[in-house]
Amino acid sequence: MSDKPIPDDVLPQAVVDDRRRISLVWLIPLVAVLAAAWLGYRAYSEQGPLVVITFESAEGLEAGKTRVRYKDVDIGVVETIELSPDLSRVRVHARLAAHVGTFLNDQARFWVVRPRLSGGQISGLGTLVGGTYIAADLAREGQPRGAFEGLETPPVVTASEPGKTFMLRAQDLGSLSVGSPVHYRGIEVGRVTAHELREPDGVDITVFVHAPHDRKVTVDTRFWNVSGFKLSLDADGIRIDTESLATMLLGGLAFGTPDGKRGEPATDGSRFVLYSSAEVAKQPEAGPRQAWRLAFAGSVRGLTPGAPVELRGIKIGEVTDVSLVLDPAERGASIPVSIAIEPGRLGMGAETDDAARRAFWDSLVDNGLRAQLKTGNLVTGAMYVDLDFYPDDTPRTIAWGGAQPQLPTVPAPLDELRGLISRLSRLPLDTMGEDLSQSLAAMSETLDATNALLKRLDRETASELTETLRQTRAVLANAEKVLAPNSPLQSEAYHALREFAAAARSIRIMADYLERHPEALIRGKPEAGNP
Repeated sequence: MSDKPIPDDVLPQAVVDDRRRISLVWLIPLVAVLAAAWLGYRAYSEQGPLVVITFESAEGLEAGKTRVRYKDVDIGVVETIELSPDLSRVRVHARLAAHVGTFLNDQARFWVVRPRLSGGQISGLGTLVGGTYIAADLAREGQPRGAFEGLETPPVVTASEPGKTFMLRAQDLGSLSVGSPVHYRGIEVGRVTAHELREPDGVDITVFVHAPHDRKVTVDTRFWNVSGFKLSLDADGIRIDTESLATMLLGGLAFGTPDGKRGEPATDGSRFVLYSSAEVAKQPEAGPRQAWRLAFAGSVRGLTPGAPVELRGIKIGEVTDVSLVLDPAERGASIPVSIAIEPGRLGMGAETDDAARRAFWDSLVDNGLRAQLKTGNLVTGAMYVDLDFYPDDTPRTIAWGGAQPQLPTVPAPLDELRGLISRLSRLPLDTMGEDLSQSLAAMSETLDATNALLKRLDRETASELTETLRQTRAVLANAEKVLAPNSPLQSEAYHALREFAAAARSIRIMADYLERHPEALIRGKPEAGNP
């Protein structure tokens, strides 16, 4: 290599390479495109399901802001809100997280959380600060679904709460409502979750009992209504029964198991009968009933179907029908009363045959069994049928002919009083009044004559009575003088008594001498000095 300097006027020649090369600058946008594509794919692949929730209104909801939460954890956001085609409701499109997609089924529920006061409880106060949101109740099992009907009120029980659901059958709902409490021995253990009409009549009520109290519901459990309060007036005085203040305001239910029965725990979805009260629920199971017919001569005002039939205070049946039968030919009317008696309450089992049953009832009637109407409540005038024994009644028998056998009856005490009044009304009171008036007039004349006679006797005998009284006083005065202590009669009587005493003493001396010397009666008393 030469170290000679290159002259300034000699320039180096550039060498050109004919091979084409890609510049590294283009790698930067390529990497950016690939990263964006990857992020887009990842975002699309991880995107959660889009659900449609229908509500009555979109109050408090905003697209892009309102969150969807499950147990206060964000699981989605509202993307759009639109009206339904008929403008009656709103549709909310919400994008949920991908991990909750497996729980979107027909058991899932959505509702708007806002401040509410219902069922005696206040909820949703947190939305006053954080804003309204949509709450979700997700379930593990069910058929997949993407569209839901939003609830207007929060559910009483969520799907994650342990417990069992039971169905109750009732004639009417009464004061019960969704959220009414369910009690066991005074402790709230559940709630009423739903109710609907049952065809052809009645109401089906759904209740949820929380675990572990759901094990207390067995196949022998009975439910009853404890809504409001019960006021009773009996021999013990006035008694008010109520379960709690909440049941008075919101209604409520209670359940229990009859004594001596400990069956297996009821399964989820079991059906029960809802009784009207605890007293009705605790009564023994009603067995086969026997229909009877009664014929009362008097009025049955106050007797209605459902009135009890009692035997010495114990209910053995009830009145099933009260009808009226007119007889134009006789110009009268009869009131047949139909009753149903449970033979099991009288000791007759289902195995008792008809012959034994007839013999049993015939013996009761032969001993004086009769039916009578009695007043059960003096305030309302409600009546009931009372069976009791009247051995002094005329012997009668059961009329076994016809569709229903007929028991003999006796008049009610009020009917007997009416009969007495009717008999009194048939008396000839007018004639008796005239006769009594004449008798009183004659008696008045007799009294007048008697008074006149007494006045005459008073005038004629007054002077004679006065003279007689004067002479009587004189006689008494003389007798008083004679009987006075210093009177001659008293002195002479005193001397006479002294002489009588001396004579008595001499007689006693002579008697003593004769007792000693009885021979003196023959010989006489000896001379002094002679033996």
